[in-house]
Amino acid sequence: MANIKISIITCTLNSGKYLEDCIKSVQNQTYKNFEHIFIDGQSNDKTIDIIKKYYPNPIIYTEKAKGIYCAVNKGLKIAKGEIIGFLHSDDVFYNKECLSRIADSFLSNNEIFFYCSKMIIYDSCLKTAFAILGAPPHKQSFKEQFYSSTYYAHPTYYVKKEVISKVGYYNIDYTIASDIDWLIRLENLDLKWYFDPAPLIKFRSFGRSARKYFLALKEEFNIRRKYEGLSGGLIVIYFYHLLRRIVRYILEVLRLNFLINFIRKFLMNVIQKNVI
Repeated sequence: MANIKISIITCTLNSGKYLEDCIKSVQNQTYKNFEHIFIDGQSNDKTIDIIKKYYPNPIIYTEKAKGIYCAVNKGLKIAKGEIIGFLHSDDVFYNKECLSRIADSFLSNNEIFFYCSKMIIYDSCLKTAFAILGAPPHKQSFKEQFYSSTYYAHPTYYVKKEVISKVGYYNIDYTIASDIDWLIRLENLDLKWYFDPAPLIKFRSFGRSARKYFLALKEEFNIRRKYEGLSGGLIVIYFYHLLRRIVRYILEVLRLNFLINFIRKFLMNVIQKNVI
C-alpha cells in the first residue's frame, strides 16, 4: 500500500483561523505516503507560520491571488503523486483512515480512474451536521435536485494523475462554480470510478453575502445549461434554489441562523435520505 503516493492540495489566503485543524487531520492519517501542497495567495495573517509549524520543509507556492481556480490549476501542475485531490483550508478529513481508504481503492482495482465519496456539512465549529452531499455518478432525478441542485462533493474526488491530461484544467472564467464544470467534464469521460459510501470530509459552512450566493447559482445554472441544454425542468430547479437562497439571506440578516439549521436538518432527515 505504501507504494502509491497521494498529493493533497490546499489553497490558502489568510486561512489562519482553521488551517491548523486542516493540517492536523492530514498529519493524523494512518497512511503516510502523501505530499501536502499549499498554494498561497500572499497571505498576510499567520497562515504561512502555521504551515511551517507543522511542516519543517513545506511545499508552498506563493503568488498574488488571481482567483481560486488559478491556484487550483497551479497545484495540479506541480503535484507529484500518482493520485491527486484537494482539501480546503477550512475542512478536515472525517477520520484517520481516509487516505488509507483512498489508496486501498486504487490498489485493489487498478482499472479505476477516480474515487469519490460523501462529505458531511457542518456549522463553523464542526459540531452540528445539517447536510450530506455526495453520491455515485448518475443522472439526478428531478426530486433529488430539490434537495441539492447537484450531488457533487468536490473535496471527495481523488483522481489518477493521468486523468488531468484527459479532462483538462479548471476553467478560470468561472469564479465560484468551476469545480462543477470540471466534475461534469470528468464524469462525461465515462471512466471507471469507485464510490466510497463512508464519509470522507467534514465541510465547514459559513454565512456568505447574497452576491456570492447568487453568482454561484448563476454560474452553476450556465454550466449545466452548457452541457444539458436549456429545459423547463432546469429553470424550475434553479428558480426554486434561488428562492431558497433569498430566504436564507433574509434569515441571516435577521440573525435567525437557528431557523436555517432547522430547515437544513429537516431536508436532510426527511428528503435526502429518500433520494440519495
